[in-house]
Amino acid sequence: MNRPTDAGTSSVSRRLLGLLLLPLALLLGVGLFIDYRSGAATIEGAYDRVLRETAMAVAAHLRDADGDGHIDADLPPQAIALLRSDSQDSIYYAVRTASGSLVSGDADLLFAAPPEGETRFVDTTFRGAPIRVAAYATPVGRTTVAIAVAETLHKRERALQRILVSIVFTDLVQLIGTLALVWIGVRYGVRPLRALGGQIAQRSAHDLAPLQAALVPAEVRPLVHALNALFETVREAARAQQQFIADAAHQLRTPLTGIIAQLELLDREPMPAELHARLHALHEGCVRLAHTANQLLALARSERTATTREDFARVDLEQLAMDVVAQNLDRSLAAGIDLGVEATRSHVMGSEWLLRELLGNLVDNALAYTPRGGRITVRSGGGAGSAWLEVEDDGPGIPVEHRVQVRERFVRLPGSPGNGCGLGLAIVDEIARGHEAVFALENGADSRGLRARVIFPAA
Repeated sequence: MNRPTDAGTSSVSRRLLGLLLLPLALLLGVGLFIDYRSGAATIEGAYDRVLRETAMAVAAHLRDADGDGHIDADLPPQAIALLRSDSQDSIYYAVRTASGSLVSGDADLLFAAPPEGETRFVDTTFRGAPIRVAAYATPVGRTTVAIAVAETLHKRERALQRILVSIVFTDLVQLIGTLALVWIGVRYGVRPLRALGGQIAQRSAHDLAPLQAALVPAEVRPLVHALNALFETVREAARAQQQFIADAAHQLRTPLTGIIAQLELLDREPMPAELHARLHALHEGCVRLAHTANQLLALARSERTATTREDFARVDLEQLAMDVVAQNLDRSLAAGIDLGVEATRSHVMGSEWLLRELLGNLVDNALAYTPRGGRITVRSGGGAGSAWLEVEDDGPGIPVEHRVQVRERFVRLPGSPGNGCGLGLAIVDEIARGHEAVFALENGADSRGLRARVIFPAA
């Protein structure tokens, strides 16, 4: 049985992952923004505290020794060098009185003094580079002094870059891990659906037993119940078809048998030769009609949808072969044909009456085409996980190029003897496929005649 591929189809797993991917990506973006802002605030706060503490440290070295409002900056060169020392940024400072007079530091560093006791942070540009300024005001003696300490932003920018890379990497790893866990969860969650699909895909046209609904999720149970209802409908249709075929067979065979019997009796009565010839042609036509009706009914009964797996049972092929040979012995003797059987014990799961029909058609074909004095052998056997039926004759055989064509309905090769309707091998092929068997037409022994072989899965 061919199974559909996943290419070009939308699966539940893909749809769930697709629906989850966009919200997770949005959450990732929001998380990145929040984490970055939080990290940036922490970094900015840490560097601002350093600037503020530096400004307060400078304020600790300011003196109004004479109490006259003249401020002295007790900052030795070593302290100033230490203040300005930084491997990445440039450090600037300025100390001014309330009147704006420069006490110490960089004269061109201008700033607005904050209220006394407070610290104000300002982002500005100094000497062509962006800086961060911490301005602090404190009383020295009777005079309020403002101290500003500023630095360029290289350390801050590098720290923000590092934290951004770290946050992005961490959040991406979390996103990938989340998607992996979601994928695993989805795969595990849809396992019952896959099992249900496999259970359906492995079924043949005969297997209409109800699906197990207890092992599937509650959301899928309505589908399972609907399928079971459909299977029950098909089973009922198959039973109705079988009953119709049985009724039709009875209604057709009984009058046809009566007509043929009456024609045979009438044929024994004295009558002109011309009328006798017409009566004989009528008799042959009725016989052909009866044969065709039987074949059509057999073909209808052999349809795979007409038989369910519930109709299958263990069939003994050895006994079947002997029974069919016994049924055809009189006909073979009248035709001068040696009909024999070579059977060993083997079993298959199938419909016994259909397999009897299959073998009967193969034997009927062999008897129709094997000339007087010929030989027909019916064989059965099994082994290596398979069982088989075989009918071999030494008749004219079937050319290789026509061995596919003769399986079709109403196909007879030109010049074929008898009055068949071209349905025998079509019936055999239909029954074989319904039993998941392989039907092959091969050359007989010594490349003479025909060997028709049907290989079944063993029971």
